[in-house]
Amino acid sequence: MTWLRERDAPTRFEAVLEHRPELLTRFRAFYRTFWSDGLVPRRVLELCRLRIAAIHDCESEWVVRDAAVALDADALDALRAGRSGTFTTSEQAALAVTEQIPYAHHQVTDEDVDRLRDAYGASGAVALLTALAFFDVVCRLKVVLEVAPEPASLESPPLRAGSLI
Repeated sequence: MTWLRERDAPTRFEAVLEHRPELLTRFRAFYRTFWSDGLVPRRVLELCRLRIAAIHDCESEWVVRDAAVALDADALDALRAGRSGTFTTSEQAALAVTEQIPYAHHQVTDEDVDRLRDAYGASGAVALLTALAFFDVVCRLKVVLEVAPEPASLESPPLRAGSLI
């Protein structure tokens, strides 16, 4: 980060958000629910999070990995390139919507949402769409705030021992 004075925090991203501690607390609590509520498989969340990071060319988000989700080099290459053909049908449905969230969210159709609902249930579809919006926000913040990459393998991405990366 080049233009904001860093504060004492577990991660660089938190050091920026620590300028608004009440926002950071709420952000952590809300973001954590995606990884802990079980409505969407962790692997799907990880695929979508990394695809959005790739779309934004957000290296500081790309280098964070979910320790519970082992993605091989082929999967990571496919995510970087926007190729979803090697993933399951339900993963492809999630990635198709993910692809649109950063720059074409207004083009998400009823059929797209129906595919998410069929794959993950109504609650899961809402959870996934909300998570996608947050993944997009995290990448945009990290890019705008010039948060330097911190490679990490975490138990609950993007959380480190209760901290937001």
